[in-house]
Amino acid sequence: MTDIRAYEGTAPQEAGFGDYFALLKPRVMSLVVFTALVGLVVAPVPVHPVVALASILFIAIGGGASG
Repeated sequence: MTDIRAYEGTAPQEAGFGDYFALLKPRVMSLVVFTALVGLVVAPVPVHPVVALASILFIAIGGGASG
């Protein structure tokens, strides 16, 4: 019989903060939040500042959670 050896690669490295941060896709999410902000600014009727802030916050949280 022939001996077949398994591939002996390197051990996987532990993930660092940068790896987890990359999963959040900050460039794409900043574009989503910026687009929402522009939509609030150009809205035909004025938006209450608290509603606008809550909207931007919830869009950012929802986008980050969808990652």
